[in-house]
Amino acid sequence: MYLKQFICSLFVLSSLLGASQTVTGKVTDAATNEPLAGAAVVWMGTNIGSITDGGGKFETTRPAQSSSLIFSYVGYKSDTVPYTQQQVINHKMNLSATGPTVLIEGDVPATHITGRNPQLFQVLGEKELCKAACCNLSESFETNASIDASFADAITGTRQIKMLGLDGKYTQMMFDNMPAVRGLASTYGLTYVPGTWVKNIYIAKGIGSVLGGFESITGQINVAYKNPENAEHLAINGYGGSGGRMELNVIWKPAAPKEQEAQESKHKIRLSPVLLAHAAMSQLRTDHNGDGFLDNPLFNNIILRNEWHLKTNGGLGGQYAAAYTHINNVSGKLNYDPLDEIRSQLWGVNVTTDRYDVTAKTGYVFSEKNWKSFGSQLSGSIHNQTGNYGYRQYSGKQISARANLLFATRIKNDSHKITSGASYLYDDYTERLFFNEFPPISLNSLSLNKTEKVAGVFSEYTWNMKEKLVAIVGVRLDYHNTYKLLFTPRLHVRYSITDLTSIKFLAGRGYRTPSLLMDNVGILASNRNIFLQGNNANGLFGMDIESAWNSGILFTHKFKLNHREAVISADVFNTQFTHQVVMDIESASIVRFYNLNGRSYSNSAQIEMQWSPIKRLEWRLAYRWLDAKTQYDSLLLDRPLLNKHRAFTNLAYATKEKNNGAHWRFDATLSWVSKKRLPTSGGVTDHSMPHTSAYSNPFFQLNAQVTYAFKKGMELYIGGENLTNFVIHDAIILSENPQSEYFDGSLVWGPVFGRMGYVGFRWYLK
Repeated sequence: MYLKQFICSLFVLSSLLGASQTVTGKVTDAATNEPLAGAAVVWMGTNIGSITDGGGKFETTRPAQSSSLIFSYVGYKSDTVPYTQQQVINHKMNLSATGPTVLIEGDVPATHITGRNPQLFQVLGEKELCKAACCNLSESFETNASIDASFADAITGTRQIKMLGLDGKYTQMMFDNMPAVRGLASTYGLTYVPGTWVKNIYIAKGIGSVLGGFESITGQINVAYKNPENAEHLAINGYGGSGGRMELNVIWKPAAPKEQEAQESKHKIRLSPVLLAHAAMSQLRTDHNGDGFLDNPLFNNIILRNEWHLKTNGGLGGQYAAAYTHINNVSGKLNYDPLDEIRSQLWGVNVTTDRYDVTAKTGYVFSEKNWKSFGSQLSGSIHNQTGNYGYRQYSGKQISARANLLFATRIKNDSHKITSGASYLYDDYTERLFFNEFPPISLNSLSLNKTEKVAGVFSEYTWNMKEKLVAIVGVRLDYHNTYKLLFTPRLHVRYSITDLTSIKFLAGRGYRTPSLLMDNVGILASNRNIFLQGNNANGLFGMDIESAWNSGILFTHKFKLNHREAVISADVFNTQFTHQVVMDIESASIVRFYNLNGRSYSNSAQIEMQWSPIKRLEWRLAYRWLDAKTQYDSLLLDRPLLNKHRAFTNLAYATKEKNNGAHWRFDATLSWVSKKRLPTSGGVTDHSMPHTSAYSNPFFQLNAQVTYAFKKGMELYIGGENLTNFVIHDAIILSENPQSEYFDGSLVWGPVFGRMGYVGFRWYLK
């Protein structure tokens, strides 16, 4: 009832607010159509403007005293473009033949907080990703205050994320605006994207757009791959870490032969490919803490991706990609070897994954009505995963297909736009968890086969009141073959109080069908027995579909501090579950899954400031508070292994570049994490469960990196993670007795690996 009143109030508020003018667009090279990153876009006669991002895009607010935009970029002719009330200006720039070039200098922030887009909070660019090792996507949020990155357990080295106080499974992951990292890949899938393949990461806090489906609850994270339009012609990245990790990444964008270019020009088409390859391995066995278990997992990984872009002069375009992923991880006892007849009997984990992905996006823009377009998004995947988890064996297969059809147009003018469409989702799961022939303890077997078919229709209406007010209202209706009708309403409103200050409101509902084992894969790093206690006769395995309402307010203000640009943002979010599958680890040696019977919620508040005190120095400072509780049987408790407070600061400094591009970069991130509630012992003796306190200890964690660019396109970097060397003692409970039913490596509340150093290089040709 309160949420409905809140949504109605937002609609009433939106009708009372005024207007302003914001211009967006893209700057490209006139000859190659490549985006120009770092181009200056300034309103004539003012110092108001913008710097284009890595994709050549910009966003700026028009001041009342100016009616022309000046585009400038080093090596290119400066252009002055009159403003004629258009909201989008895409400008092509020509190389300067002779004479001086006007250059307006500006710093492009590595992380950009946006106050303009109602559905977007933050953009992480390549510059941000280069601040840390970022070997894969699961490690790309170490320098971000909104997202927590941690280990799922103390044995396998699997990383997971949390947002707004809830597990990453409630955050919808998108790759190039298409849903991904779901089902059997819900936790492991973050490791399937090498960091060097990523161009930008777009973070939307809170409920997401209905265009991506009904699954977003706490946010949407869209990962934009490097593609034929923005990738380097050749890029090579090598990495080596003190933990034994070595990896190599290669990006290659072949240049088309002149004969092919001439043929494509003749037929007014252009087909551009890019190839991405990743290989990583670690075979170093170490046990520095003496618990008898490997400090870091052993692995052999290969990931390949091929993407093609199709462009025509007739308004038709497409993006098509295929990817293959092979992951083989080994962890557990120091001498565990799954290929050795004797050593394979030791407690260990060996997981092998083979995954195939294909995507196809095709769009058509009507030539004389560029505000009208039609598009399709098709994707398919086959995910095969097998493994040993101690005394248990796992086999899982997921076959998925998704189709999305979209039609976008306007109503009368650009102030009223609507995107509508239909979707179909097919998921077929075959999962089995069973015990070895003669386990020393009693373990349950599980068979979790299921088939999901979901057909849906959706529509999203955008009302743009001269950029002063932007309201996006989205609804979708889906029919699930098991859970029947699912109604998903969502609302996003952005109001510009001034040109530099904005406030956003959002509210809506999200759903998700759980994958009980892979959503919570950390529990398999233990001897806990698993019990399903669902009570929904019509639900999958007796479990409800998870559903929650999310609402939030975000405030963003840009200002001058000591004559330097600064941005401050503050947000408050509330997530209320109406149905949830509860994973109960409050009793030692067992884990229970059952439907929520009571309350489950998460409250989140965060304030963040970004400032450049001096030229080429970026400083971010943030604080976040969480209050997340779930009812376990009859007790409403803090969610386990979740910190209530987190403080964060990041400093990045770069020296002035020489003519050849040589310079130094220094980056450091310091985090403070407060205590976390540990699950109760369930009556186990102190010897079996060595935690003597109901809460963990708070801790600091420091990461730092130094990069030297010899010239443009050639860099060497060296860094360290967890430089404070804080690690959990006895992270694996009863590590000396893996045969015990109380053996448990899943209760991880802090770093499980000590101080680690690494070195790497980046080399690329534009």
